[in-house]
Amino acid sequence: MTEENTTYTENPETENVLEAEMMPETETAQPEETENTEVAAETENTVETATEPETAEGQDAVTETAAETKPVEVDEIAAEEKAEEEILKENPEAVEKRLEELKAEVANMTEQEAKNKSNQLRNVLERDEKTLKAIFRELKNHRTDGDDLKTKRDELNAQVREISKTAQESRSKRDEVNQRIAALKAERSEEMGKTKSKSDEINQLKTKRDEYNKISKGTYDILMKNYSENLRKFLEDDINLDHEKNLFERLTDLTERVKATKEANELHGKIQEIYNENKGMYTKSDELSAEIRQLSEESQKYHVEMIEVFRKVDELRKEADGYHRRLTERYALIKPTTAKIDPLKKNIAITRRELDIYLDRMKDFQNERDEKRVDKIHNSAKEKLKSNGRLSLEDLGALIEKGDIEFNKE
Repeated sequence: MTEENTTYTENPETENVLEAEMMPETETAQPEETENTEVAAETENTVETATEPETAEGQDAVTETAAETKPVEVDEIAAEEKAEEEILKENPEAVEKRLEELKAEVANMTEQEAKNKSNQLRNVLERDEKTLKAIFRELKNHRTDGDDLKTKRDELNAQVREISKTAQESRSKRDEVNQRIAALKAERSEEMGKTKSKSDEINQLKTKRDEYNKISKGTYDILMKNYSENLRKFLEDDINLDHEKNLFERLTDLTERVKATKEANELHGKIQEIYNENKGMYTKSDELSAEIRQLSEESQKYHVEMIEVFRKVDELRKEADGYHRRLTERYALIKPTTAKIDPLKKNIAITRRELDIYLDRMKDFQNERDEKRVDKIHNSAKEKLKSNGRLSLEDLGALIEKGDIEFNKE
């Protein structure tokens, strides 16, 4: 009976890489009130481009022992012979030389020596075939376990690829919002630049106004009332010279203070005018700031969603890497076993050729014995024929085979 087997050639990928996987990158969002930074750890598990390990049972036939009684299909025998021929083609000259030397050696052996040697080779062949079958059974078990690990790993990697799309969507939305925030900030900065220029002008006017207010030390109405009262006294009342001098000095001081009050009032009016003109600028800046705060909250929401997804990605990837590591360890474990297959196949193929030589020699010994037996029967039959003795069927067959008796074809 034959069994088909193939050299176990699985090789795990050295890295568990995810194809086209979108990983987080460290970014700072533009919002003024809320800054978000991507913190998900990046690892390149990435995209799986390496060839997946595939186990396979052998295609090279291994003949079982002669003790087995199940019939062997002709095509299986042909496949087995073809496989062995391919193996022996690896170093045909050395193999042929070895077989020729063995033929010469066997030609000088006795029948018992050839028989003993053929039995030894049968035992070797049976042992190697059993060993090879045991290896393939072991590899089949490993393949089953390895397929389970690979399936779990691939399922996890598929989940990673799928949920990474969600993270990418959240990141795209966040980046889009951040771009809008940046544009609004630029517009607000421009508005704030304009208002700052006006504010500087107002501050300068306020400084001058405050200086005049320090001189005036009162309102225009009060100062004018005092000025008018003192002027009336100065012009109408009968006062002495000293009092007149005091009134004149007071009138001079009030005149300066009234002028200062007029200047302060004019400056205050300009300040109010500028402020009213620019009141819309302040309102627009406030509106822009409010919109920026609102968009910042929206950006932060997308950022948090993205971070949560990437955390999940990291968890799934770690689990997938665990299965991949176990798969790699399993392949490393069976590598010494797979290394035994080709040498065993070669030994089996060569042993068969050597056994054929011994079996051919055993046939030669059998043919020689058969020939001697036929000659002995033939001689005895000839004597019986001469003496008109009774011939057995065996005697008759020997005489016919040797041509002593011919039948008339007519």
